[in-house]
Amino acid sequence: MLILYQNQGIDVEFDELALGEATQSLFAKADGVPIHCSVLSDAFSCIDGYLQDNSDLILWLGNSQIHAINQKQESDETATAILHRKFKQSLQYFMAFSQPNASLQEHYILFEYLLERLPVHILVLPIVFDDMRETGIRPELADIFQDSQIASRLSKTNIGRTLLAANGDKDSAGNDMAALNDTVQEQVEKFLNDNLAESSSLWERRPISRGKLFTDLYKFRNWALGINPSSVRRVIPGNYSQNIEAFNAILDTAKTHNVIVLTYIVPLRNDVQPPYNMDEYNTFKAEIASITQSQGVRHVDLENLVPAEYWGVKSSTTADGNNELDFMHFQSSGHQLLAEALYKELISLINEESQK
Repeated sequence: MLILYQNQGIDVEFDELALGEATQSLFAKADGVPIHCSVLSDAFSCIDGYLQDNSDLILWLGNSQIHAINQKQESDETATAILHRKFKQSLQYFMAFSQPNASLQEHYILFEYLLERLPVHILVLPIVFDDMRETGIRPELADIFQDSQIASRLSKTNIGRTLLAANGDKDSAGNDMAALNDTVQEQVEKFLNDNLAESSSLWERRPISRGKLFTDLYKFRNWALGINPSSVRRVIPGNYSQNIEAFNAILDTAKTHNVIVLTYIVPLRNDVQPPYNMDEYNTFKAEIASITQSQGVRHVDLENLVPAEYWGVKSSTTADGNNELDFMHFQSSGHQLLAEALYKELISLINEESQK
């Protein structure tokens, strides 16, 4: 037990472990001010940075593709930094929020949270087939449900009510607190947590040990079942359906608040067979295109934007330790291409709006 704790730093980010050593996260800053954040713990650094500027705000929500660089070099930068610099010249403010494997359900509640604090002018929303398999809300965003105004808005949609029912009485560690309210057990657990955390580093580090254990079990499972990044990922119907509901809710919220939306299918490595059932993948793309068309939303397919030479490998997600193909993260040249493609679409949207 002690060895398990001693080998881990207190700042381990377990949801970033899937990136591996070959791919690094980079949350951009401009003149020392954060312009790319992740969850509630760092949100106000981005929010406060914008409030000092007050230009028209373009908000980009996404997953690790927008904050990670494959085979990063010292001078490399992400698309967020490039786009912020480009739009600053025309008095626009570009900001991003992203989390690894972020689902559309998480984008939905984070969008509601940020709308309450920021006058979003344009929303940029990548649609990721992989992340349609995800469901639920990570603990780092769970405190959003404690905001009564946001909870009220969420209660007006089917997916919002589903998320409230699953998360409304959970603390920021994901623990179900509803049954413990005002009980002796709650008071005893609070006493133990407060006092043991101060006197014992082992107690304070128990979440790290738990995360390391689950990471090792995840790698062992993948090794035992022969699962790797090239393994075909099938649609999980229930999760997919909830994410489609969340997507529609995002578009409805944007329309209510007069937010312009740009959606896009994310770049995908195309020098090898993608790890998807292609019939399911093509059906997914067609459904997204149909929804955006019916809502009058600008939508582009950037699947083939990044050429093969700009993709790389990542560390093993199994117990064998061999490097694996990375289907989600590309090198800095890919970020440059993504920034240029999004800039072109956004400028077109801005020009269309100015002519109305």
